[in-house]
Amino acid sequence: MTRTLDELDWPLRTDRLVLRRGRSEDAAQVWPWYGLPEVQEWTTTLSATLEEHQQWWDRTLDSCVVGLQGGRIVVTGKLERQDAWSQADMREQAAGQKAELGWVLAPSAQGQGLGTEFAAALLDIAVDGLGVHRVEASCFAENLASRRVMEKIGLRLEGVFREESLHRSGRWLDGMTYAILANEHRAQQSG
Repeated sequence: MTRTLDELDWPLRTDRLVLRRGRSEDAAQVWPWYGLPEVQEWTTTLSATLEEHQQWWDRTLDSCVVGLQGGRIVVTGKLERQDAWSQADMREQAAGQKAELGWVLAPSAQGQGLGTEFAAALLDIAVDGLGVHRVEASCFAENLASRRVMEKIGLRLEGVFREESLHRSGRWLDGMTYAILANEHRAQQSG
């Protein structure tokens, strides 16, 4: 059975984080660190003003999950349900069977394992909460921190795409995609 993020019982908890759905008013809370150069280095969207950030944030709320520690948002994430590729006659069965994960961690929360804890929770939600067949996450190859998180939560490297992405630095960068199947994740959890 597949469900949507709205159908899950929020908030959810990990050892150190409280996870809930993102809200419009969260944009202002995360703006001070979202705009930092060390955060913007690896994000896809660059907003010059709080107003631009708010507009972008509101467009992403359908897939937005935030992680709070001590009542403050320290990590934001994307858990976007997508249709798996299929032949035309199987589209209905493939609908919503894949999820894409992403995360942005506040600099003050880095180096504590919170990104891994949050990403692992998103993976659990995708598999056990939403019931998807496959979960993917992608990053620039040079984003070593995100790559380590993906590997720690059990995703495997499935592809390196040479110079697929034009970075805001003006350089063409390699991209990497990691993934795991739901049955593989369940086996890892039980083993």
